[in-house]
Amino acid sequence: MLEAVHLAAVGRSFRTRDTGQVQRRGASGLSVGAWFEQRDGLALHVRLERDGDGMRLQRNGQPVRSAAELARRLPVLALSQDGVRRFRTERAERRGLIDWGLFHVKHEFHALWSRYHVALAQRNAALRSTQPLEPWLQPLCEAGEALSAARVQYVERLQARIAEVEAELGLRMSLDVVLQRGWREGSELRKHWTDSESRDRTLGYTASGPHRANVLVSCEGGLGLEQFSAGQVKIAYLVLRLAQLRDFLEERQDAEPIVFFDDLAAELDGDHLAAMLGGLGRQSLQRFVTSPVLTANLSDYADAVFHVKHGALCAATN
Repeated sequence: MLEAVHLAAVGRSFRTRDTGQVQRRGASGLSVGAWFEQRDGLALHVRLERDGDGMRLQRNGQPVRSAAELARRLPVLALSQDGVRRFRTERAERRGLIDWGLFHVKHEFHALWSRYHVALAQRNAALRSTQPLEPWLQPLCEAGEALSAARVQYVERLQARIAEVEAELGLRMSLDVVLQRGWREGSELRKHWTDSESRDRTLGYTASGPHRANVLVSCEGGLGLEQFSAGQVKIAYLVLRLAQLRDFLEERQDAEPIVFFDDLAAELDGDHLAAMLGGLGRQSLQRFVTSPVLTANLSDYADAVFHVKHGALCAATN
């Protein structure tokens, strides 16, 4: 069910960017439709269809040009155990977390991100074909510097939000978040890429730059994610995402976000689970929480409870 809502709102699954993996085995395509009730009283109908001719998105019967256009209109924060695992081990996940926040609060960020990656692909192609790199250097540097500056500003602002969330939830982690830009500190991007041209030609791709940025997460005492327990990693991940959510709601007060927590209760004790659910309950948003077991905390904070029986979603009865 979470995947169906995510497909309709964002145009892809939160588990994978390959929509084909979501398709039922043996089926020739898939179709998902959803109706969103908005604060202004109007209903928004979204439909996604995928078949041999590709994928099509519609909003109120009209074609949607890109999934990004739809995602901006229907912001979804999807949190899962896979996301927690990737958060600990993969810099791409941590970098993507920062870019998710920027996409939703900085309107021009997606265009900037796209310009950078288009120019990066051209530079990589030139590296492999021994073509000159100079035509792509200027647009790549301009987009890369702006992309990195936006991330630095966002991480600084996010740090203050993290402290607010920790205080509100009564946590004592004192998380610290630091952005590593993705290239040598103290070096201008143009000079860095000029100096590394020989290495990059040998590799056949651009080995460093904003596309290799990393986010370092530590807590008081200097312990990093690699020293955290599984429960501490999940709490750190949730605090960071709740801080993003707080920032998003303050920056875009007209937005109506949806938050998914797939198996929220895993690796959280009762106090931490109650704190997370309470923090969410104070925000103006719609929540979906899944769990293999209906605990007392989950039941206490639920507006509605559903079970899956024989493949069908059914409202729970007392």
